[in-house]
Amino acid sequence: MENQNRPELSLYSRLSENVSITAGLDVELDVEAVGSSKKQPFIPGYVENSVVDGFEADKVFSQKVKNKVFNLDNPSKAVADAKDAQRRRKRANKAKVLTAKEKRQLNVYDIPLASRKYELFEPLHQLWKGYVEELFGNANPLAFTQKLLKADFHGAIITVARSKCPTFIGVSGIVAQETENVFKIITPNNALRVVPKVNSVFTIHIKNSLFTLHGNQFRYRASQRSSKKFKSRPTIDL
Repeated sequence: MENQNRPELSLYSRLSENVSITAGLDVELDVEAVGSSKKQPFIPGYVENSVVDGFEADKVFSQKVKNKVFNLDNPSKAVADAKDAQRRRKRANKAKVLTAKEKRQLNVYDIPLASRKYELFEPLHQLWKGYVEELFGNANPLAFTQKLLKADFHGAIITVARSKCPTFIGVSGIVAQETENVFKIITPNNALRVVPKVNSVFTIHIKNSLFTLHGNQFRYRASQRSSKKFKSRPTIDL
């Protein structure tokens, strides 16, 4: 029985001084030893001292507190913490995407010197021929032009028919890469030529037809062309 009077062996911690004063309890008697015959009800005293004037403390206690179950946790905070933890996990698991600047620094779009061989791109050209012939179908050349404007030209053999820069005229080869403003072409002599679309006119053979592409009106990425509606515009001859 002597050990029960020792505070460090008590089952309950002592109430803080401000809570004990609010409840109208003696600070020295707020926690009773286990098995003690003295009992000091905490909740009725706390309610009595917390009720504002104009309300009956006994009535409030009997109607609102007595024999009631209260959740002392903050459920909204727990839900918010769970959502924050879920968002943090999603951010941690999400793969990092390289920015355009990082791609340029890592030379992602550069074609290695060892890969600039015409024979390496011939299988790509064969794939493109099957793709464009299926796209062409039985349509007449005039109806096919709208489809051609939205087609993918990676693997196509194109030729520079006219250009304001004389050094580009006559360049022909397989399109290895297309950007918004240039065609990167692998020529039959295993050279990489970067031909700007602006002020250039290209020709391309499909089946028995020859199509002309005006670079000034073709300055879009392949992904942008697929969903763009082209309008008829006058073209100034070079």
